[in-house]
Amino acid sequence: MRRVLTVLLLLAVVAAAGWTLYRWNRSDSSTADVWRAIPDQAAIVIELPDAWGTWDRFTHTSQLWGAFEQLHELAAIGRLMTRTVERIQNDAALREAIGGTPLLVALMQQGGDRPGCLFTGVLNTTDRTALGNFTAILGLDAAATATLVNGTTVTLRPDTALPELSLATRNGLWLLASSPVMMEEALLQLERGTPITSDTLFARAHATLGAGAEAHLLFHTTRAQRLVRSAVREKGASELDLPEGWAALDVRPRADALLMSGLLVQAKEHWTLTSVRNQGAGPWNLSRLLPATVTSLNVQHVTDAQRYVSDRRAASDTSDGALATALFHWVHGSMGVATAQGKSGAQPMHWALFETDEVEAALTALGGLCHPCDTLAYRGVRLTRLPIVSTHERLLGPAFEPFVQPWWALLGDVVLFAPEPATLQIAIDAWNDGNTLAQDHRTSAWFDRMSEEAGTTWWCDVARSHDPFDGGSGKDPVTVTRPFDRSRGQLGGLTVQLSSGQHGMTHLSVDLQHAPQETPEAGTLWSVALGKAVGRAPDIVRNHTNNTREVLVQDAENTIHVIGSTGKVLWTRALDGPIRGEVIQVDRFKNGKLQLLFNTAARLYLIDRNGKDLAGFPVGLPDSASAPLSAFDYENNKEYRVLIPTMEARILNYSLDGKPVEGWEPPRTATTVSLAIAHLSLKNKDHLVVIDDGGTVGVLDRKGAPRYTPKLKLGRGSTVIGMSPALDIGACRLLWNDSVGNALSGTLDGRIDTLARAAAATGGFHHGLLQEDLDRNGTVDVVLHARGTPTMLDGARPLHAASMVGTVEAFTRIADLNLDGVMDLITTTPDGRVVVSKAP
Repeated sequence: MRRVLTVLLLLAVVAAAGWTLYRWNRSDSSTADVWRAIPDQAAIVIELPDAWGTWDRFTHTSQLWGAFEQLHELAAIGRLMTRTVERIQNDAALREAIGGTPLLVALMQQGGDRPGCLFTGVLNTTDRTALGNFTAILGLDAAATATLVNGTTVTLRPDTALPELSLATRNGLWLLASSPVMMEEALLQLERGTPITSDTLFARAHATLGAGAEAHLLFHTTRAQRLVRSAVREKGASELDLPEGWAALDVRPRADALLMSGLLVQAKEHWTLTSVRNQGAGPWNLSRLLPATVTSLNVQHVTDAQRYVSDRRAASDTSDGALATALFHWVHGSMGVATAQGKSGAQPMHWALFETDEVEAALTALGGLCHPCDTLAYRGVRLTRLPIVSTHERLLGPAFEPFVQPWWALLGDVVLFAPEPATLQIAIDAWNDGNTLAQDHRTSAWFDRMSEEAGTTWWCDVARSHDPFDGGSGKDPVTVTRPFDRSRGQLGGLTVQLSSGQHGMTHLSVDLQHAPQETPEAGTLWSVALGKAVGRAPDIVRNHTNNTREVLVQDAENTIHVIGSTGKVLWTRALDGPIRGEVIQVDRFKNGKLQLLFNTAARLYLIDRNGKDLAGFPVGLPDSASAPLSAFDYENNKEYRVLIPTMEARILNYSLDGKPVEGWEPPRTATTVSLAIAHLSLKNKDHLVVIDDGGTVGVLDRKGAPRYTPKLKLGRGSTVIGMSPALDIGACRLLWNDSVGNALSGTLDGRIDTLARAAAATGGFHHGLLQEDLDRNGTVDVVLHARGTPTMLDGARPLHAASMVGTVEAFTRIADLNLDGVMDLITTTPDGRVVVSKAP
């Protein structure tokens, strides 16, 4: 299955070519006739009930056409179409001659590397003028047209990008072939008088097609495989294990994809489809355990492991009963094989995954093979080497050939195998760091469009995957791939899904995506364009499921966007106004799942990780907030208290059920408070530090009553930067810039030190990065800037309304989003872009 990519791309190209020829409408009287010339050994047939209508919709709404046009031959067909349309619109005789008939395009194997291609339709006239107009489009003069009317096959080349073609008319049909050999096959078929539609299997497949599709695609699985092997000489084509039969698919183009679905009618029983029928359908979410670099994935749903092995054993005539018990009988759910292309000529990387609902049984079975086994430890995960050789290939087929003596590890409920420990470690890194295929924006957006459940799912990222196009049989891979490179670079996911159907048939879907491979700027990990200006620093929040960091951004229209660590926009939602200060994460239900807590001027919000309000929220504030909220867990029991200063110089206090805290008497301050309230726990007592806009410092207890009267006065117009705790409340120190820019430090008992004068500090110190332990010593750090030189104050607590680095043109945060040990720069710009790059 993993080598079917070339076949499907070939089908898409041929289908696009058929859509670009003429305007034919369905006519029941001629439908049967047009099939007479299709050779009975055809591998692929495209049926176009309304060729022009489909072509118009496809080329004017689908981004895929731009990709296909990168191929010179298809671009030439497009030019031919343009000429034809002009003639049809102004030539009634020509419209009469070729109107009301379908178009068929057939591909089959012939001598040489190129497949034979045949276009055929009905010619509803014997008028030589109309016929002359038709042949003139193809570049024939009057003499050649007369020869054609007399029954002679003529050669022509309507565009230099096209090969020399053969044209003939017979019994009311016109036939255009890619070579004399292909034309001879079509004429012999006409003479035999037995159309391909008389084949029972083909007729059964064709009868399943829908009437409303823009086009139909039929292909014979075995012949299509041989076609690829002869045309592309794909080195792995012999590995295909497809059931012989006819597939009939309805084709529906979309703006960014080509969707094909239908049924596969098999000629005889085949173990692949037998296993799909016996194992049923289920989720195929193994991408959550694979690194984002994976380019192909083949997943099979397994509900009865013993029966799966039995079905395969019956087909392959192998016997490995004891090994099957140890390696496979515990599997329940999904099993799959994944590949990532190596860089700079390196060998591809491979993984095999087996899901289980009996983890202990799996560990016992695999452990029982050891006498003993080689083991390693990596990031808290045990890696074990299988002591036996090539067992997966014997048991499960050639797709497992790379796993000669693999290493394995348990991640969650999945046993993961890789040929070498380094490859296994890459998957473990992705699992721990959140940099998985499921979190890759390019891939996950495509997966969301696929059926959530299937018997078999095969996927490949066309632009990033080179293996399916590697040459073989002595053919230069570069020569083979060159015709596809320009088109392939604009293609994204290609997915094939199989599920059991009725009456011995199998549901088949084939979907191809337009998704040009992004080329990020130098040093950029990823970027997301929100489309709206951004006017505040991003917030970095933690994903409680994998511990990675996510970016929360609010645009100028007050919509918040949450972006995963790999650049995927997870969700968006509108708010009533700008967020005040930082977004805080809390655990309301005390179960390890985090929610987002923040306030606007008018409301208090508590939102879950999917962007939904929790019950009781948002809370409308009785008075407009003057500052960001603060959330304190006094007893470390997740009974949070949320304090919000207001424009009426009051301090409100809420619990996480959205109700005011009983026993709290809202204290009043001398002036409004614009800074978040700070909390210090000293000598088993709680101290709430409040600094109002007049520079007065107050210290309250849990109930809002005065606990300590500081002697320190900051003065009006001061900008507070941070606070350093001490053993005694009076020794706690504040850092600030006064109204003229002097950088000062003072204790709450009134002792003040001048750190830098305004002239020397060029405006004093400024806000730093975020509450982050930058030096990994267990305490939070604040970074201050003077004359462009950063100064880190170890153990300080930032006290500000919005953390910012940079200028008004860009806001920047620093965080290790994917937990790879390297800090990332997260920048938002007014034009609405979020850019993530590695910190220098």
